[in-house]
Amino acid sequence: MNDANSGEPAFEERSALEVLAGAGRYTVCVNEPPWSAIAPHVPAPLRVIDASNMDIDHLEGLLVDDPDSDTVVGLGGGSAMDTTKFLAWKNGKRLVLVPSITSVDAAFTDAVGVRVQRKVRYVGRIAPDLVVLDVDLVRSAPARFNRAGVGDILSCHTALWDWQYAVTRGKGVGWDVEAASLGVALLEELDERADTINHVTPDAVRWLASCYRRIGAMCNRLRHSRFEEGSEHFLGYVYEHQTGARPLHGELIALCVMAISTLQDNESQRVHDLIARCGVRAHPQDIGMDRLQFVAALTSTAAYVAREGLDFSVIDRGELDAASIARAWDAVAGLPRR
Repeated sequence: MNDANSGEPAFEERSALEVLAGAGRYTVCVNEPPWSAIAPHVPAPLRVIDASNMDIDHLEGLLVDDPDSDTVVGLGGGSAMDTTKFLAWKNGKRLVLVPSITSVDAAFTDAVGVRVQRKVRYVGRIAPDLVVLDVDLVRSAPARFNRAGVGDILSCHTALWDWQYAVTRGKGVGWDVEAASLGVALLEELDERADTINHVTPDAVRWLASCYRRIGAMCNRLRHSRFEEGSEHFLGYVYEHQTGARPLHGELIALCVMAISTLQDNESQRVHDLIARCGVRAHPQDIGMDRLQFVAALTSTAAYVAREGLDFSVIDRGELDAASIARAWDAVAGLPRR
């Protein structure tokens, strides 16, 4: 079995049906869709787990009465990927991940993400033995679920600024040229491919998967994700914690990149244009966020970061004034409606 130190996991472009047909004695953690459409065409798993609940107490409960399966397969979005990683990590099972959408990079990273009292926590590490990209399956999902994959790439824009800001003040992990160069390259590639992402072409799906593979490999090498996770993610965490809402991850992160880049005075127009050209659904009203919720999350992020021991960022620059808050809201409210 792979572990967190074994390098990049095996990756194949194959049919999900073919993968499940050869999985042997397996447990499957799924989202719906696509499971009900796939289930009649594959050998019956020993157990089917609905992966909609990421609360740590719920996940721990799934460990009870675990069947004698050899492999745990994840089929779905981010919650299916992390549920599967949790079970394989805890039970020492072979781990196979088949993302059905490209909205998040969870299939390609070794960190096991869960929720503890409505807060994101990374509780362990396990590298998949195999990640499978079924391009037709991914493209069968609503287009917005795949366009949302831009979020965890666009986040390099604000995360790199935060990282450099922290390094110049002697805070946190040191600068890594290779990681920073990767973040810059991903943003340049995103700019070149924005139109294909909007149309969710097969090549766009393959490119998003390649981005996640490179991000995952770099995070595994560094043992942190500083180059692609910064205050834009922290703001998203606070919004989810305060409201209990679970918007599509990439859409929420895209909105937060828009807000944070404005606070950073960091090419916010570039961010706006990329979100628009990629067709990402990131307007507050489309996500279900109102101005009061946005302001409450933004003004609470510094305290949340300090309490949770998160990385130093623009959020630590000082108390936000009313003008800065208004600029950030105007920026996200100015994103296209979808």
